[in-house]
Amino acid sequence: MMLVDVVIIVLGIAALFSGFRQGFIIGLGTAAGFVVGWVVGRLLSPVVEGLSEGTQVMENPGVVTLLAAMPLVLSVLFAFAGNGIGAWIKRSMDSELGQGIDSIGGTVTAGVVYVLVIWLAAGFIRTTPWVEPNRWVADSSVIAAFDRTIPYSSQTALGDISKGLKATGFPQVFSGQTEQIRGVGEPDSDMVGVGRSVEESVVKITTTATTCPTGSEGSGFVYSDGLVATNAHVVAGSSQLAVQVGGKGRPYPAEVVEFDSAADVAVLRVPELQAPALDFGDPLGSGDDSVVAGFPQNGPYTISPSRVREKIDARGLDIYDSSSVVREVYALRGIVREGNSGGPLLDANGDVVGMVFARSATDEETGYALTRAEIGDELQAGAENRTPQRTGQCTN
Repeated sequence: MMLVDVVIIVLGIAALFSGFRQGFIIGLGTAAGFVVGWVVGRLLSPVVEGLSEGTQVMENPGVVTLLAAMPLVLSVLFAFAGNGIGAWIKRSMDSELGQGIDSIGGTVTAGVVYVLVIWLAAGFIRTTPWVEPNRWVADSSVIAAFDRTIPYSSQTALGDISKGLKATGFPQVFSGQTEQIRGVGEPDSDMVGVGRSVEESVVKITTTATTCPTGSEGSGFVYSDGLVATNAHVVAGSSQLAVQVGGKGRPYPAEVVEFDSAADVAVLRVPELQAPALDFGDPLGSGDDSVVAGFPQNGPYTISPSRVREKIDARGLDIYDSSSVVREVYALRGIVREGNSGGPLLDANGDVVGMVFARSATDEETGYALTRAEIGDELQAGAENRTPQRTGQCTN
């Protein structure tokens, strides 16, 4: 059992004991305050962000982080206020009847509130570029159990957080060319097994130092000994990087040895990395099964079955929206989210056939991956180069 799980369990037991002593009325006040604070935070956060957009205040990473945490912070503050109100109400009651029921109710209420606090705190941490806290969350069996039990994403529950705390946004796939969504069948859910088989070769990438207002995070895959492929927009503007195999465990320092802002491809050299390299597969055609693997929204390792809609030459823009570029891409039917960027597109054999880099601006079930042919030259250049490369300007 991980140390973080021990801490969560010990604090949980303390919360239950406190709830038993305080009783249901105080617990109800705490829970009500927590919910009210969360609602107020959800309503205020986008308003404050909108009013502050474009000001110097938003250039301060601390302010951006506080704004992102507003729902959680207000939930805790309002919970304390609700606790005080509940205690005042209980003191005004003279009856001794029902004290046992009150204590049991307080225990249950305290447990529910504690689970919500831990769940939301984990969701907030996943939206940040903080390597060690993300490692604790990813390694926690208790938090994983909460995620499986609660039918709702904690990141979504926290509301729309600042763009600076999300994974770097996608580049523009089409410019001067109309996006056309070709219909294909639903993705095959059995492809999840393919994604599981390659987990030890897929890495989470986090910027630990950057010239940008905030850090970024994304996905990547091992394609040769000590070499990781990812998108250029994931590492743009970074000065220090770390990768984690499967999104868990030790963060390994990495350096950029290839950076192409037009193709949106980067290569990281990770000397200490011990992870198996993925093989490359043959090109896919329309209707072929595939799977996307990575770390959407800076969360845990996620497998998303997909199906190829078609292979196209997409005329779009580079990662800075400054130059026109034509890329050979797969249009996919599947779910692609921020943080999937740089992750592998796999065929039914678990071989790499492309690199995820964007999603549709109009259809939530359409994503895009650079083909193997599109990324081949950059990956070869990265394998031959041992000199660190500049990572360009920030995209966030």
